[in-house]
Amino acid sequence: MTERDRKLATILSLLATTSVALNMLVFQNSGNKANAIETGGITDRTAWVDGPGIELGPTAPGPGADKSTADAGTLPPAPLGTTDDANRADITKGVQRELNAINYEPGPADGMLGLVTRAAIFAYEYDNGLVLTSEPSDQLLSQLILGSSSLAANPARPGKTMTPDAESLVRTVKQQLSALGYQTGVPGSALTPEFARAIREFETDQKLKISGRISAPMVSRLLRLKSEPKARRAAIAKASAR
Repeated sequence: MTERDRKLATILSLLATTSVALNMLVFQNSGNKANAIETGGITDRTAWVDGPGIELGPTAPGPGADKSTADAGTLPPAPLGTTDDANRADITKGVQRELNAINYEPGPADGMLGLVTRAAIFAYEYDNGLVLTSEPSDQLLSQLILGSSSLAANPARPGKTMTPDAESLVRTVKQQLSALGYQTGVPGSALTPEFARAIREFETDQKLKISGRISAPMVSRLLRLKSEPKARRAAIAKASAR
């Protein structure tokens, strides 16, 4: 082999060695790129899920969803008060029905709690020595249907114990009677003898059954006089002529 041939063989050997090295390097880089493609550039899925700075949130809300509740990952709450209002209306309707059956005249059993219904409840509680509330309740309905319940009785005479709702009703009736010229005594919610006398005078003038306490018929008549100016003026004139 000549000197030229030896040099050529050496060059070819070096080229072959370099080619193998380059191929190995390219193959290694290709493997890393393929791994990156498969994992989305994230080498450790556990680190992605549990690692700091990343928090998995709820599924994106649909159209019209409330953002505050969707961001919290919870369903929007149901409207408040709907069930309570429906239950209260049912109780009121039952109380009205039972009071009508025993002639307390709360008006139609429509579930609406107006002044007339409240006055009927007040009268029933007064007559039965109960704490005066003028409000419907499960206990009152049980009392009306079964004749007994957990309702608390007054420790002394009727009217000694009143809730704020009952006191509000008394003040309203006093104001209405005073506006018609009847002397109701001291202002406020006290059931005084002067107030009872004013009620009896009004009941007499309006040809109502005499009771001397708040009742549905007398409150109903008060409301009617308030809405009829002519009748109201006549009641005032009659009361003033005493």
